[in-house]
Amino acid sequence: MSDWQDRDVIIVGGGIGGLAAALALARAGIAAQVIEQASEFKEIGAGIQLGPNVFWMFEALGLVAPISALAVFPNNMIMMDSITGEEVTRMPLGEAFSKKFKHPYALIHRADLHKVLLDACGKSDRIRLDASQKVAAVEETADGVTVKTESGKIYRGAALIGADGL
Repeated sequence: MSDWQDRDVIIVGGGIGGLAAALALARAGIAAQVIEQASEFKEIGAGIQLGPNVFWMFEALGLVAPISALAVFPNNMIMMDSITGEEVTRMPLGEAFSKKFKHPYALIHRADLHKVLLDACGKSDRIRLDASQKVAAVEETADGVTVKTESGKIYRGAALIGADGL
C-alpha cells in the first residue's frame, strides 16, 4: 500500500465524535472525508457534561475559547437523594478544582458543541463533509477501504472510522 497518510481517512458519522475525529486527523496532517446519512450536519439531544479531561482535547484542537464561550461553568456539583430530594453531597467546582485538574468542569448543549466542531471542520482544507450519504457497503482490501453509499457515491480511503452512534 502507498503511504496511508497521503490518503483520506473516511469517517462515517457527522456527530460530535466523527467531527472531533476529523479535526484530530487534520491537526496531524491527515485528510478526512466525513460522511453523514442525514440531509444536514446537526446534533440532537440535550446537555452534555464536560469534565476536565475533555478540555485537554479541546486544547489540542484549538477549541477551548469557542466552547468556553457557550458553556456554563457551575460552582458546585450536587448529588440529591431521588426520593427525599435532600442533598447527599456537594463538590465545589471553583478555582481549587480547576487548579487540581488543570481544567474546569462545564455543561454545554450538544447542538452548541456540535456547531463549534462543524465550524472548525468547515475551516479546514483537510476535511470534506458530505451529507445525505447513507453507507450501503464497505469493502476492506490490502490497499485500504472502499465505501459505497445508497446514492451510488463511492469513497476510497486508507482507513474507516465508524462514528455513527451505533
